[in-house]
Amino acid sequence: MNKTEQQARLTQIDTRLDDIDAQMIAIHDAAKDRSLTATEQTRWDGLKVDRDTLGAERNEVDTALRNAIKLDVVNGAGRKADVPNFQHQRTNTESDRGRRTIDNAHREGALPSNAAEKATALIDEGHPGARGLADRWATAAGDPAYRGAFAKMLGDPDRGHLTWNAAEAESYRQVAKVQAEMMSTTGANGGFMIPLTLDPAIMLTNSGSNNPLRQLATVKQTMTNAWQGVTSAGATSEWKAENAEAADGSPTLGDPSIPVHLGDSFVPYSFEVGMDAENFLSELAIVLMDSADNLMADAYTTGTGSGQPQGIVTGLAGTASEINGQGTEALAATDPFDLQNALGARFSANATFQGHIATMNAYRRFETPNGAHEFPELRENPPSLLGKPFFENSNMDSAIDPAATANNYMAIYGDIARAFYIVDRVGATMEMIPNMIGANQRPTGERGALLWFRTGSKVVNVPAARLLDIPTTA
Repeated sequence: MNKTEQQARLTQIDTRLDDIDAQMIAIHDAAKDRSLTATEQTRWDGLKVDRDTLGAERNEVDTALRNAIKLDVVNGAGRKADVPNFQHQRTNTESDRGRRTIDNAHREGALPSNAAEKATALIDEGHPGARGLADRWATAAGDPAYRGAFAKMLGDPDRGHLTWNAAEAESYRQVAKVQAEMMSTTGANGGFMIPLTLDPAIMLTNSGSNNPLRQLATVKQTMTNAWQGVTSAGATSEWKAENAEAADGSPTLGDPSIPVHLGDSFVPYSFEVGMDAENFLSELAIVLMDSADNLMADAYTTGTGSGQPQGIVTGLAGTASEINGQGTEALAATDPFDLQNALGARFSANATFQGHIATMNAYRRFETPNGAHEFPELRENPPSLLGKPFFENSNMDSAIDPAATANNYMAIYGDIARAFYIVDRVGATMEMIPNMIGANQRPTGERGALLWFRTGSKVVNVPAARLLDIPTTA
């Protein structure tokens, strides 16, 4: 088809899609809170197949038309008047529905700004297959009807689905389709995908976590088992004389692969609490995500990288970035200066300190020979050290035992966003246990909710950070 034919076909498809949407809405409105009849369900399923088929065709024609316009421009044939105005075209494509779902959740206060940005970035960034899957995930998991269906399942895992209305039943079917598609790329299965507004991969952003590494590191979301990226310490620039050959400023590129590992959080709840399912859902999310956040914070700091994320301390220890303190098996006032001086200039502008609060307090007690505080800025709120912010990381070493032979990693200084990456896979899942059994094998009157999620982390640029070690010998 030429451009005129493609434009005409888009118009035809949009008209037909509008008609299908109107018919589906009419079926939904007629059913109200009851389940669809067999005839209605057959009609609904047929319309859904037609809609999916037309939507796929529309995406193909739209892409072809845009590519044709780009080619005209490259070849010099394009004029401003030749480029059609796409603003009038249909806004109910899959990606638009995903973004609109996210926007609605944000306006309603169910999705914080940073979480909404993370979810939208999944739709806008990456290869087309991943973006398309993110579209479908956001649309399905973000449907308010699915949140209602999920809440009813929490209240009664065995029979909750029998109380679903038509919209909730359809929302579950759409989520199940997306979940099956996502699981086919990850090798896992089972459980109920949790609603968009409860997913820790989205909600645990830098403003939704007490973990300083989530605030400082580069955080990525993925739809697969691992995140693939490219990192570099930076290119080299020069001043060049006239007619002289330019130096090779090519950076050394790294190709980090960060796998995501499975973690879980479990909470039991009484039958009575589960009866107030909608309100309980919000409270349950807070408890589970706090538990998951604490588990992640520990791994992001000291995780081994085997069966769990690699921690920043683990990734820096034993490398050229490890700096030994000058004290005799104790912190010394010179240590912060040594860390700061050892960091390359290109990483200095955005560098920060982090350490356990006990380390922070130890530096707060240091005094100059005349009795003044050595680091008075650590007593401010927020605290800083040598002109750079100091973040509390409660998972780092807090004490030095001179009676033990050990490495004591007391502080980190560097541009953490360039040194350390965190990767979250979206699509967290919850398993529901209908009846908890006590020690004597009798029911306790409780249910159980098991949240499982996937996340990973890794040091991807060792020179961008420095690690303070105070080694001791027994």
